Amino acid sequence: MTIFLRQLIRLMCLLPGLLFISSTVLAQDAERSSEQTVYISDDLYTFIHAGPGRNYRILGSVVAGTPVTLLQRNDEEGFVEIVDDKQRTGWVDNRFISDTPSVRESVPQLEESLQQAQADLAQTQQQNDLLNQQILDLSSRNEQLQAKLQEVQQQHGELQQQLASIDNKIQIEWLTRGGIIALGGLILGVILMLIPRKRRRNDNWM
Repeated sequence: MTIFLRQLIRLMCLLPGLLFISSTVLAQDAERSSEQTVYISDDLYTFIHAGPGRNYRILGSVVAGTPVTLLQRNDEEGFVEIVDDKQRTGWVDNRFISDTPSVRESVPQLEESLQQAQADLAQTQQQNDLLNQQILDLSSRNEQLQAKLQEVQQQHGELQQQLASIDNKIQIEWLTRGGIIALGGLILGVILMLIPRKRRRNDNWM
């Protein structure tokens, strides 16, 4: 019974420590869950300190424009705890922290956007040149077709004139033939009328 009481007392003594450790771990997890990415402002570099103040040991430096992970802020000292690109955890002056990408971070993106825009512009210009060439080809083709159409219309007019001239010739030939036939019939009729009279005259003379 005495041994059990001793173990119970030990557990009760250890319980506050376990609760403190658990609360610390939960707090760190909560802080980790609220982490955000911030950027070192456009100075040359800034020092990372072991604690929230310049009196703490310097762990190293971070180049301007480097994206870092914000862990927590100490508004009293004006320092923030970060994790840099080398996975070092430390404190830097809040003045050197920015929520927006720095010029160092933005310039490559802007250059990439500019190069993409220039490539799109060159492609658009190439397509525009191709369309202009196609328009010129179509205009030339249209002029050729217009000239061909005028030539065909001219040939059609000449054929119409030739047909009209042929019709006139045919009509004249028919009229001529009709006149000749009529004249021949008339002469034949006169001859036929004259032949019996001569016979009658001959009969009376005998």
